[in-house]
Formats: sequence, C-alpha cells, structure tokens
Amino acid sequence: MLRHLVRLVLVVSCCLGWLAGPVLADGMIIPFEPGDPVRPRVIFRPPEPDQSFTVPLSVTRHRVTVDIKDVAASTKVDQAFYNHLNRTIEGLYIFPLPVGASISGFAMDIEGRMTKGELLDADKARNIYEDIVRQMRDPGLLEFMGTGLFKTRIYPIEGLKEKQVKIEYQEALKTEGNLIRYVYPLNIERFSQEPMKDVSLEIKITSKTPITTIYSPTHSVSIKKHGDNEATIGFEADSVRPDKDFVLYYAVSQKDLSMSLLTHRPDPSEDGTFMLMLSPRSELQMKQAPAIDVALVMDTSGSMAGPKMDQARKSLEYCVNALQKGNRFFLESFATEVDSYKTELVEMDDQVRVGALEYVKRLEPVGGTNISEALLRAVEALKKKGGDRPAFVIFITDGKPTAGLTEPEEILREVKKANDGKIRIFSFGVGDQLNATLLDQLAEQNGGTSDYVGESEDIEAKVSTLFSKLTHPVMTDPSLEIRNVDVSQIYPQRVPDIFKGTNLMITGRYRKPGDALISLSGTIDGQPVKLDYEATFPERETENGFVARIWATRKIGFLLEQIRKSGADQELKDEIVMLAKRYGILTPFTSFLVLEDKEISRGPNLRRAMMPEESLGAPPSPAFEEARSRFSADGLSSKSEGADAVDASREMQAMKAADAPAAAPSMAPGAAGGGYSGRLRAVRGATPAGGLKAPPTKMVGERTFYQLDGKWVDSQVKGEKADLVVKAYSDAYFALLAKHPTLGKFLAVGDRVVLVIDGKTVEISPDSGVTDQGDLF
Repeated sequence: MLRHLVRLVLVVSCCLGWLAGPVLADGMIIPFEPGDPVRPRVIFRPPEPDQSFTVPLSVTRHRVTVDIKDVAASTKVDQAFYNHLNRTIEGLYIFPLPVGASISGFAMDIEGRMTKGELLDADKARNIYEDIVRQMRDPGLLEFMGTGLFKTRIYPIEGLKEKQVKIEYQEALKTEGNLIRYVYPLNIERFSQEPMKDVSLEIKITSKTPITTIYSPTHSVSIKKHGDNEATIGFEADSVRPDKDFVLYYAVSQKDLSMSLLTHRPDPSEDGTFMLMLSPRSELQMKQAPAIDVALVMDTSGSMAGPKMDQARKSLEYCVNALQKGNRFFLESFATEVDSYKTELVEMDDQVRVGALEYVKRLEPVGGTNISEALLRAVEALKKKGGDRPAFVIFITDGKPTAGLTEPEEILREVKKANDGKIRIFSFGVGDQLNATLLDQLAEQNGGTSDYVGESEDIEAKVSTLFSKLTHPVMTDPSLEIRNVDVSQIYPQRVPDIFKGTNLMITGRYRKPGDALISLSGTIDGQPVKLDYEATFPERETENGFVARIWATRKIGFLLEQIRKSGADQELKDEIVMLAKRYGILTPFTSFLVLEDKEISRGPNLRRAMMPEESLGAPPSPAFEEARSRFSADGLSSKSEGADAVDASREMQAMKAADAPAAAPSMAPGAAGGGYSGRLRAVRGATPAGGLKAPPTKMVGERTFYQLDGKWVDSQVKGEKADLVVKAYSDAYFALLAKHPTLGKFLAVGDRVVLVIDGKTVEISPDSGVTDQGDLF
C-alpha cells in the first residue's frame, strides 16, 4: 500500500532540526476537492492494482542552504514542482515539524507572495494525519504521528507549469555532550513522479568552540574546514530519487583530540551499542608534520610487466616526491633477489630525491617473488636507526612467494619475530594471482591495513591516498580504556594510529549504563600523552539505529575472517546468521549461511524468498553449486590464493572498516546495495550467488523488514503465528499507535506488517483482525 501513497503525495519542501522521535519526511501537497475547509476530501485515491496511475506533481529543483551559528540554525529551502496535469488543481500543504523543535520563525514564499499558515501542536496535528491516512487507506503518513505541523492551502497549481516555493525558518539545535546533530529530511523518492534534476545542500557552520569531527552516516559529502571554528559541508546530486534523510553530526571540543559518543539501546533488557569518534583539531593538524621513517618496497618480478609496472613506478615516484626534508626512507625492489637504492635509511634532501627518482625509473620487471627477504630487510633497515619516529612499510606485490621462504606461516612468523611491534606494514595486492590471506595477515599482525587493486584500477591513486595520510601522523601507538561501564565486542580490536584528516570510529557493545571515564593514551610529537574524557552510556536510547548496523557489519567482517583463519566453526556461522538476518546484511558470503539456517529462533526463514523460483523443489543448478563453492563458509576457509580469495579479502576488509550502514541488500549485478565489493556482484555476467536473490528489504531505524509472502516481516519476529492480528485503519489500529507512538515509522512501511511489540508478535492486515481497541493486549 505504500506505493499508493507514492502516487498521492508530493514533497515540496523540507524541515531541519534535531529529531528526537521518528525520522521525518518533507512537507507535502495533498491535492483535494475544494469545499470543506476543515476536512478536505482527497481527490487522488489509490487505484485498483490493474490501473495505471502516477503522481500528478514532480519536484524539479531542491536547493537548501543552512547557516548554523553555534547551535542556532537558519534554513532556507528553494524548490520548484511541476504539475503534469493539463488542469489547475488545489492542494493542502502540510509540513511536519520535528519533535521537540524550538521554531523561532517560519516564513513561506510562493512565487513572491508571503503566505500565512497555521502551526499546530502534536495533539491537533494528529487528527489531520489520521484523517488523511483513513481517506487514502495508506499508512505512509504514520511516521509523522506525534509531531506538530505547519499547514496552508496552495491555489492555483496551474496545469503543465512549475510552482516555486521558498521556505525559511530558524531553529535551536539540541546537543548531546559535545555532539550536535542536524537532520534534513530528504526521503522523497516516493513523492515525485520523476527523478529530481537538481538537488543540493550547503551547510555553513560557525562555532566559538573549535569544530572537530564532521560526519554523515547517510551521504557522501564534501567537507572544507576554514581553521578550527568554521566549516562548509556540501552535497550535490543530479537526476536522482533521494531515498533517505540527510543526517550530519559535528562535534566541538577544546581538546587536541576530540572524542564524541553515539549510543543505541532501544530495549534496556538488551545490551546497547556505542560508537566513539576520534578526530584531531585543525590547529593540531596544521602543525608541521613530524619526521617519519618509511620503507618503500615494490615487487619487480616478471609478472609485473606492462601497465602494472608503469603504475607502480608512478606510485613510488609520488611517495618519493611527497617525503619532506628530514624524513628518512629506505627504497627497495625485489624479484628473485632483493635490491635497494641505499643499504640503509637515508635522510631526504633535494639531491637524494633526484637519485631516488632515477632509481625508480630504472626498475625493470624480471624474475621470481622473494617476499620474505624483502620484508625482513626493510624491517631491519627501519629498526637499525631506531628512535621515536613513526615507522611504516609500504609493500606492493602482485604475486605469491616463489623465492626465499615460500610458506606463508613461516613468512608471518619471521616478520613478526623481526618486528618489535613499532613498525606498521601496509600491503597492496595488485591483480588476483596472489596470496590474499598472507597479505591480510601481514598487515593485521603488524598494525597496518591491506588493500587490493584490480588490473584495470589505478594503483597510483590508492597508494598516494594512503601515503599522504601516513606522512602526517597525529597520534601513534594509541590505546583506549573505558572505566565504570562494562563494554565488550569492540571493533577494531586494536586502535589504529590517528592521522591528519582522520575521523576514527570505534564501535562496541555495553551492558550496564552509567557515566564512564574514557582514557586515550598514545604518542604525539614523540611525547607520551594521556587524554581523559567523560561520557554517559544511557539506559535507553531509541535514536541512532545506524550505530548498531555499523557495529554488526564490522563484527561480521571479523567473524568471516576468523572462519578463513580457523575453519567454519558452527558457533561462528550461527552468530553471522543472527547478525545478518537481524540487520539485513545480506552479502554473497553471508547469504549462503542464511540460506542453510532453519532455526526460527534466529528470525524469519528467508530461504523461500532467497532461492530462485525455478530451483524450488528441484535439484540446484550447476551455477548455484558453483556459487555455493565460492561463497560458502567452507569455501572461504579453504581458499587463500586467486580471484576468489582477493574478492573475499576485499569484502572482509570493507566490512571491518565500515563507517556507514550498507544500503538495503540486492544481489543483482551492479546493484548498489547488498555487498561491499562491487566485483562480487558481477560474476560471469550472472548474479554472484548463481541465482540466489535478496528478498525485498526495508531498513527503518534499528529494525529490518523483509517482504515475505506479501507481508513486511520484522527481522525480530520469532515463530510462525502472530499473537494478535489487528485490522489496518480500524479504531484498534490507531489505538495501538496511540499507545506506542514510536511504532509509526514501522507501520508506515505498508498495511501488511508483522512486527514485535513488547515481546509479542503482532500482525497488521487490511483484510481481517480485531477492530475494537478493547481487544488489544
């Protein structure tokens, strides 16, 4: 039924503010028959299933500028919408207000004419929302229940013409600790007949207290900081259907390293989830970068011949040119034998730079791959000089060890023995004919990261991005201690070094709420530093559902890595299934585990929805069996080399480093959601899972809903039979919503919903169920 609301309602403006309740959508125009000024009759009703019907209006322009000074936000919205009908219509304009918003001014300009409207509190607004839902028999507006609104009538909306609307209002934003949240409701996909041609947001922040962390969990934004106290954030899109609200967090702090806390704990009887964000002040980042020691190690074996070698040379040239005077470096190439520019670390100056670049130009691909000797010699060169400088190894290879030590376990053991734990190793795998497990474990056990570059990808771009960060360390060897609150399952398990431009995120679970003392220790400019922070872990927090999804994504990445290391232990598989189903994290690797699961205690049985229709009741196809061998847990633990191993590494590394929730899953080739590595979705021109498909999925707040047998089923549902069936749009339906106001955003997914309320399974159906509120539990 939600699709019917899509055809009835057009978003024409938006609201901004701190949302303490349901996520809001934009203002809307609802076309109606003139006559009754109190209860207008909707003229565009949901059609029968076989009828063709479209929204009569489309948004053609949507530009927003926001000016935030400390916590006072001024919002200006400039929109245009087009009436596709060849006649004039009238509309009721409603603008849902955020819960708890402190609105100090509200002005609406329709084509140069200031328009008056009526501001209604939540109780009065409820009658309007409920009346529209009853008339349209569509639950889409239920997410606004409990909010106030601004309403006015718009006439005329002339046929085949644009109508321009401008809105401006001011609001006081709320803060939690040192963190301020700004929400711009942009979820308008279902309200416009055509994609929006022009969408832009520009947010200017000015703060007396230095601005540190700036983070959007929903959109990829540009961030430009103008010193410590000003920042500009931008988002632009063209010909799109925005399907999620724009959320921005920013933190203010006087400390050199800012720490901010986000939590999510909708049910106090369950453990909560938290996310700590660490970010250095601009003033600290603007200081001259400390001197570093770095070893640049490149594979020049015969398999590197061609474009790979050209790109690898450019990568090394970038690194050499990026090193500042006073930095020390060790430049090394390896094939069957190992060679180096100098026999030890050399300090960078103009003359040395010229010599190093000449050395890089002369490198030619020939011979085998002596990984062990290359790494051991690089580590030894860095250790020989010693000192307190940060030390790194950049290691680039496209092959498996064929000379020197050739057993991965032996290489790992010897490198770990040689390294005292101070030297970070960052590995880059080129192509897919290499040992991905070896590169991953080299990086993991030596405090670095691993990454992979396809044959057609730009090696230079990835290496230069990492190297520009490594040359500007802010804090090295960090450690984190949280006291007075019981925390567990923290990811990443080892706190990585903090670099210029970093917004480091640490996720975990907490059991007992309370006030915590958090200590961050490490080295800044060669000196030991300890920073203390205070934070509150609440007993209940219904907002920030994305925090739980990010934590679950990271944990699944960690668990998949454990399976690859130690084998497909049943407990590991069960935990992955539980997390994947609850949070909708259905990648090819998790999907086969979910497919094998038949335990209803771990949520809805997705098997029927995921299997190809033609395979139900029939033997699996060869393509399906091939995919199972590639993406199953057993396959994951048995493969360390080749394309499948590289794909697995990419997937796991991306999940372990996730900083935003993934889109709703999709197994279609090239689809935007459902996985973290695009290569996993394009396997021999077919779906990566041999026809396995992800069920239609909606993520609302902290809950995931799957469409199964025509119903939207909450992932928390356990059991086949509902404890209570309520008829949609009945008195009992609205009474249930009045009793549990936070349900609005969940019921808005459709009028056939099965969800958990206070531990009981409730089904909403338009066909049957109790209608009297006295029949509710």
